[in-house]
Amino acid sequence: MNMTGKAMIIAVLAAMLVFGGARAQTPAAAPAAPAPAPAAPAAPPAASAAPAVSAAAAEKAVQLVRQDAYAAVREKYPQINPDDVVAFHRQHAPDLLAEWDRRCRDESTGAKAYFLLLADNFAAIDVLRKDDPDEYERQVKQQATESQVRGLSRQIQALAREGGAGVGAPHRLLTKQRLQLELKHLLEQSFDEAQQRQLIEINRLETEMRNLRRLADERAANRRLILGQRFYILTGDMWPEDHQHDQTRD
Repeated sequence: MNMTGKAMIIAVLAAMLVFGGARAQTPAAAPAAPAPAPAAPAAPPAASAAPAVSAAAAEKAVQLVRQDAYAAVREKYPQINPDDVVAFHRQHAPDLLAEWDRRCRDESTGAKAYFLLLADNFAAIDVLRKDDPDEYERQVKQQATESQVRGLSRQIQALAREGGAGVGAPHRLLTKQRLQLELKHLLEQSFDEAQQRQLIEINRLETEMRNLRRLADERAANRRLILGQRFYILTGDMWPEDHQHDQTRD
């Protein structure tokens, strides 16, 4: 998978995280109050075991959602252990993993698709671990940086929603300014690193182009020798000269 594909996976995951977080923070509209009904006799107290059974059933449902997501990853990536996908994101992008946990509990229908995206992200990076260790380390670092950026963004937006007046307003303002500076520095660092990577890639491509040009020039200079060798392999004879052809015709 190329760099554009990897970036698109992260962008989709981040967008789903933001959208999911917004939905989780938006309170549902209260239903219209029903018309008052005649008072009913008091119901007997509920059995103390009922809440525990309900919680156990909910947890069982979450486990089934997780198992379904694990099975989907095993089918798509037989060589990948889904536990490794979880461990990778827990260490380097915990916010993305937390969003999957939330979906397992609150949006079970989308949990499997989201976990498959996490597996895509892991697979695209893990393949570099042996093939290109330096690029692997860079990708891992980028994952952690982007996770920090998203975390700072959420904190700043939460402070903005709280408003700028009332008790604690000066403290919130100072905290918001501190977080904004941290985010600014992270974005600058990320940009500079990306710019440096692009320059390295440009230099590599320019070197490759120079080598290709040199090989093309050498091949053109040795045209007669290359054709003669090919002709000898095909016929067992030496490459005929043009004047030999003219003599034969005469």
